[in-house]
Amino acid sequence: MSPTSDVVYSALRRALISKFAVPADDIEPGRTIGDLELDSLALAELAVVLSEELGVTVTEDGVTSANSLAEFAELVTVAANAERHAG
Repeated sequence: MSPTSDVVYSALRRALISKFAVPADDIEPGRTIGDLELDSLALAELAVVLSEELGVTVTEDGVTSANSLAEFAELVTVAANAERHAG
């Protein structure tokens, strides 16, 4: 079963709190990657964490510091759904 954007956003939120020590109050759908001061290395690590948790391939391709957390979750959801349908 493919993850929904709500499932992906929840996983993203958990990872930001537990792995990157981002305060829970700072995590909102409209906040950007840049707002949270995540660099490209952190984004790559976040992709690995999400891949392991969601069981799908997650990459940081197409994600920039200007993307909101909601946009990032939606990109992951679309990619995961495409992967599930291709496999």
